Amino acid sequence: MSRSISIFLFLTVILGTLIVISSENWFVIWMGLEISTLALVPLLCSNFSPRNTEATIKYFLIQALSAALLLNGAMIQAWLTGSWSILDQPNNVTMLCISIALAFKLGLAPCHFWFPDVLQGLPFLQGLIIATWQKIAPIILIFSIGQNTFSPLLVSAGILSIVVGGWGGLNQTQTRKILAFSSIANMGWIITTAAYSIQAAAIMMIIYLFINTAIFLLLNLLTIFSLGHLNNVAQLSPISILLITLLILSLGGLPPLTGFMLKFTSLYFLISNNFILLSSLMIAGSLLSLFFYLRISFNVSLILFPQHIMSITTWRNNTNINNLPFNTWFTSILTSIGIIAIPITLPLYIIV
Repeated sequence: MSRSISIFLFLTVILGTLIVISSENWFVIWMGLEISTLALVPLLCSNFSPRNTEATIKYFLIQALSAALLLNGAMIQAWLTGSWSILDQPNNVTMLCISIALAFKLGLAPCHFWFPDVLQGLPFLQGLIIATWQKIAPIILIFSIGQNTFSPLLVSAGILSIVVGGWGGLNQTQTRKILAFSSIANMGWIITTAAYSIQAAAIMMIIYLFINTAIFLLLNLLTIFSLGHLNNVAQLSPISILLITLLILSLGGLPPLTGFMLKFTSLYFLISNNFILLSSLMIAGSLLSLFFYLRISFNVSLILFPQHIMSITTWRNNTNINNLPFNTWFTSILTSIGIIAIPITLPLYIIV
């Protein structure tokens, strides 16, 4: 695929998301989601490998199902009320269809089964689009719906996602699958918080986007596809592994890293509204995620994986590996924000 076509398709993906964000009509929102999905499909299968094509087909089928559910829910509302406006109070059937559709698009449990397999079959850059940009439009829709009435189904899916995301990542060795289950857990935190504070959930989403983007770009630059590759890079570029470890721990929410604000903001608003039991469940689910985040750091620092000598030789032939994380200013800035931006994010909970 030529560079000009790729740029055109990527701009179309952005246009579709902007249409969803700026519209208050369900039909126009559905069109925006479809424009974004159809433009993204050629980008996902640009490698034409069997695994890549399989992941693209899975992604397309899931998005087609969620789009059909969303349109059916909107049509039921238009049939009963005579209005396509997103600001109108949705009925129970409409809310059920739209909630399930958005759960599929965000990869919330129990509609998460497609997300790890799709992310594992895609390159890092294409997976980055699915794990970050493609979640913005559904999140905005959830925020808009939440202004009228928030679906208990989405809250339940959010809590279940925190547990499933932590539990599913425990036995994973592939970095893309670990990031997929991490995304499921973090989406659960954001969705659950949005039921009680949309402003806090928006702040959490922004922090998550920064950290996740930095991790994907660093792993792509270092071509780290599994935990074994992490050990190889650790022997040759300790600075690179230090940055990845800090970003992973930041995503897990350890203070004083930036990701700590993601969970701190959520717990602050939930406890302030006397949701003590809900906060306890979320913390318990988060401990599962924190376990495999810490396991990555432990493996890199203390355990020497049994490696074939050729794999080490391949890495040693790359003389520029120490400079890889700093080849682009964008990656460097995102890495800095993902690790040490807590002084900037600390006052945000006061604003909201």
